[in-house]
Amino acid sequence: MTKRLHLYTIPPHRAFADALAQGLIRRFGGDPMRLARGILLVPTNRAKKAITDAFVRASGGGLLLPRLVAIGDPELDEAAGPFLDPADGEEPVPPAVAPLQRRLILARLVQAADPGCDSAEAVRLAGELGRTLDQMLVEQVDPRAMRDVATGELSEHWQRALDLFEIVLSQWPKELARLGRIDLAERRNRLLERVAAKWRDTPPDRFVCAAGITTSAPAIAALLRVVAELPGGMVVFPALDLSMDDEEWAMLGPFEAEMEGGRRKRALETHPQFHLKLLIDRMGAQRGEVQPWRVATELDAPPARSKAIASAMMPADLTRRWSELPAAERRLSGVRAIEVATPAEEAQAIALALREALETEGRTAALVTPDRALARRVAAHVARWGLHIDDTAGAPLASLPPGTLLLALAEAGAQGFAPLALLALLKHPLVAAGDGRLNWLEGARALDLALRGPRPAAGLAGIDAHLANPEGYDARIRATALDWWRTARPYLEPLEALYRADAAPLPSLLAQLRETATALCGDGLWGRADGRAAAALLDELEREAVHGPALVQPESLTAILRTLMEEVAVRP
Repeated sequence: MTKRLHLYTIPPHRAFADALAQGLIRRFGGDPMRLARGILLVPTNRAKKAITDAFVRASGGGLLLPRLVAIGDPELDEAAGPFLDPADGEEPVPPAVAPLQRRLILARLVQAADPGCDSAEAVRLAGELGRTLDQMLVEQVDPRAMRDVATGELSEHWQRALDLFEIVLSQWPKELARLGRIDLAERRNRLLERVAAKWRDTPPDRFVCAAGITTSAPAIAALLRVVAELPGGMVVFPALDLSMDDEEWAMLGPFEAEMEGGRRKRALETHPQFHLKLLIDRMGAQRGEVQPWRVATELDAPPARSKAIASAMMPADLTRRWSELPAAERRLSGVRAIEVATPAEEAQAIALALREALETEGRTAALVTPDRALARRVAAHVARWGLHIDDTAGAPLASLPPGTLLLALAEAGAQGFAPLALLALLKHPLVAAGDGRLNWLEGARALDLALRGPRPAAGLAGIDAHLANPEGYDARIRATALDWWRTARPYLEPLEALYRADAAPLPSLLAQLRETATALCGDGLWGRADGRAAAALLDELEREAVHGPALVQPESLTAILRTLMEEVAVRP
């Protein structure tokens, strides 16, 4: 007998988090302990925070929240508690290999396969290999299937890519066995499969709600199917279009392979409903089984907005219908469009719109964009007006002051303290921060004036010789700069010695970089959130470096740090 599935959706014009929180309070809030004993599965930690805030707004007072679990949390079993990996259960799932440890091991394997590849490129390629492996594990595709890819008609670079991936197929499993660990994606799959089996056999004595999850990974789809079948289970999809006709729904895909030739029609993977359709298909459910989540909030947009958005997102083959749509299905009242010539104008226009909204009593505003460069430009514009934007995506460590300082240090050493790189380092806002900052800047500006003109010889000795030269019309400027240079030079001498040497172990390079940075900036460099993130990255990199390439050229350090810091998001 097929069990009834408890499937719901909140339309896009409703405030998802607030509608969800109010609906759960209405269902279970009569007994505070019943609500508190429930389990709420959400996609990410950011969603967890948003829904927590929505519960606070909806409660109007004290409230015991259900256990919120982000299924995208790297430490999923710790975040979920005993219901996901009970201490008295079966054999525990092996621990996952640390992402940075895996990357450095793969970088070492890349260099072993191609001795001509430098360390920075090996680290970059290791990241690409890791992401490809994760995608295959999430989709539960055996990586060994890559060996069956027909390469007869592929370009030579595709063949090289497949040859590189052979590292993952032949060497990486041996490394995992040696460490006694598994990939993080594989571990998450096993944990999700375990809890699905447990709940299928022994349904929990509390409500379980999975909300806002759109990833169509097979392990997650199987878990959501189990949740939907539970007596107290609910799956709440975000913005599933129930009004889309069957023809349009079928056009999204995915499609079966053709009987002749085995070709498969390409699915509309960029359509906003595609992954929801794929998730529902993998759950073994039908769109007709999904019911509306009938809760409205004061933060909702006009209902007509949902239909207009759906009409705008029609597949290309159906856009001929646009001219036949009634006005109610294409009305975008209150929506404005702008055409600008440059990204700078775009950011300025958005910043002005945000400021206008904030200056209107009772209004709030948000910028939703996948373009991180646009987000940074808008944040810089509104900062001029004393407004601080809470950027939920965070900023890459490489663009924040501690990150730019470390990169400036590495770049100055790599360029032999060329004037431009040297001055960028010495004028960095974190260098000599505090009471002595003004005197330091005066000396750095004097050095700037003295270094204009022909480039001095490489190294600190080249700067010394240039400043000590008594000849020329600017001899007095050089003499003034030389007095200050004698106080700044000792900070850089250990770094120069490091870059003069040949390849060295990565931990020694990082240790000297950290010590030089601390000498220039003091302990305050590591004090704020971005500084703590930089310190944590250097610490982990030093600890895990033993698994990576044995020796690293100092000139590669800048590129290695930039690659890794671009992937570290620091959130306010």
